[in-house]
Amino acid sequence: WPSPAPAGTADAAKGKGGQRKMRILVVEDHWANRKMLQSMLAQQGHEIDCVENGLEAVNITAHREFDLVLMDCNMPVMDGWQSTEQIRERKALNENTPIIAVTANAMKGDRDKCIAAGMSDYISKPVERKRLFEIIAKWTAGSSGRTAPTPPASASTPAPAAAPPASAPAPAPEQAAP
Repeated sequence: WPSPAPAGTADAAKGKGGQRKMRILVVEDHWANRKMLQSMLAQQGHEIDCVENGLEAVNITAHREFDLVLMDCNMPVMDGWQSTEQIRERKALNENTPIIAVTANAMKGDRDKCIAAGMSDYISKPVERKRLFEIIAKWTAGSSGRTAPTPPASASTPAPAAAPPASAPAPAPEQAAP
């Protein structure tokens, strides 16, 4: 599945707050949660589409490209786990788009279930604005279009960081501002 985007490499138009303006799909069956997420994302200048269940998410992602999907897990008709599996298995549009689980289930086993279903990451309800924008930045900072980063060779083993050439000087350590 997609790896987090490298920091500081975005080159697309910026939304409010300095984040790149993105097309984000919100998949949430509860109207109040859907409106809350929609409001937070709109305040940052993102383009938002909302659907109410996993089947609608599978259908819309088949013909519309997204930069990120925020997926509730427990929904009627089709849950978020099943929806994510179908989006990933389709091997087409949005196959590698980051899908972030947004759920009230905050136990470790629930997070593992989300990752096993093909979700990229996890955020607990109630969603905190700061955490939401951190996780969006983590997964989209390097995307310059609607295509998400390429998944690593092995989903269970992260790719090693590239070492600088032997002739390159070591980077200076970063210092925190006073």
